[in-house]
Amino acid sequence: MIYGHLTSPDLGSQAADLIAVLPLAAMEQHGAHLPLATDTAIAERLSRLVEEALHEQIALLPTLWCGSSDHHKGFPGTLSLRSETYVEVILDLVQSLVESGFRRIFLLNCHGGNQTPFSEALYRLNLQLKSGNEPWIAAASYWYLASEELSRQTFMQSSRLSHACEYETSMMLALDPVQVHGVSSGFEGNIKSDFYDPLNYHPSRVVIMQSFDQLSANGALGSPEFASAEKGQ
Repeated sequence: MIYGHLTSPDLGSQAADLIAVLPLAAMEQHGAHLPLATDTAIAERLSRLVEEALHEQIALLPTLWCGSSDHHKGFPGTLSLRSETYVEVILDLVQSLVESGFRRIFLLNCHGGNQTPFSEALYRLNLQLKSGNEPWIAAASYWYLASEELSRQTFMQSSRLSHACEYETSMMLALDPVQVHGVSSGFEGNIKSDFYDPLNYHPSRVVIMQSFDQLSANGALGSPEFASAEKGQ
């Protein structure tokens, strides 16, 4: 069910039996070919599919469209909350859901930059709510939730999702092809290291922070030129 369609009494009487699902997205550059709202468009479509499949079990909240995207500010159009602000937003929203009676809360993330601050938020929430009867609060990015299925697929030429890449471009071609403005190549990597892969095609063994204008001349990663609507579907 849709969270905002419920009345206050209806939600109050059902919250303990429902899973609150909060989609997390972003409004940021996605290269020269994808719209700023790419992550939000994908989040809204994925979360609606979840709601349709589990209509009686979840309460789907509106997508949090602004994310932690400071690393994309080297390109015009990016709107971002500072990491510390984003943590506080998650804390406040989840605390409100707990106060409304929810015992199970899931954050469905659709933007990589949100992962570090939502992990920090969940860490703090556990410390705040720890009582022996604390609610279950979980978060995950869709590409990690689907990692086993994606590892078995054979129709993508890129091994993993990155940014404005074959995967995201394919999904946008399936969702709204009018919003895809031609496709150019993305950054394929000029850093040769056994310890660090900026594309995450192979797990990195060290943490290195780079903004997108350091990684890519056009803001895209991976191989968007291989995208198709069929793959996106």
